[in-house]
Amino acid sequence: MARRVKIRRVVDGDSLEVQYAGFYGRLRRRPFPVRLYAIDAPELSQPDGTTARAHLQSLVRRGGIRMELMDTDRYGRRVALLYRGRRGRRRSVNLAMVQDGMAHWYRRYGGRELGFDRAEAEARARRRGIWRHRAGVQRPWDYRAEQRNRRQPAGQRARRPLRRLTLAAVLLLILAAAIYAAARCEPLRQIPLPFLG
Repeated sequence: MARRVKIRRVVDGDSLEVQYAGFYGRLRRRPFPVRLYAIDAPELSQPDGTTARAHLQSLVRRGGIRMELMDTDRYGRRVALLYRGRRGRRRSVNLAMVQDGMAHWYRRYGGRELGFDRAEAEARARRRGIWRHRAGVQRPWDYRAEQRNRRQPAGQRARRPLRRLTLAAVLLLILAAAIYAAARCEPLRQIPLPFLG
């Protein structure tokens, strides 16, 4: 069920801070973070990141926004579809962001049934927004992965598997020592252990 909401703040092209409106809003007064369902806009540090945020602000500025909850993400944010306009003429804000070329369709999380695939194909064909760049557009999820790898020194990335291997080797040595001690200890020999033979 879609509920009326007030937009408190637009964080970036796919995240907002929202508060319920009306009677339900009086019961739950505090604003909460919302991630737009099935889209991923450029990060603020990427080209067109601030443009995507400004575009989202323009879409939700006038009010009359309704929110339909879809899920909760791993960061505790509500994932939702936002609509603007009156009941008979509602327009999806999420879909508008993709149609206007200000966000990617986030295939991994669905949205094909809502027309996100067609909207992105049309925006690409007409070179709208982020698709106007001829050199190609780096997807936000690839950009975030690249940033994580840059922050983590190369030595640390290589050391992680080595740590796991070291831990496994230590545990194996402890187990072998326990089995050896059990085999050499006379009182423990009295206990039938299948692996001691």
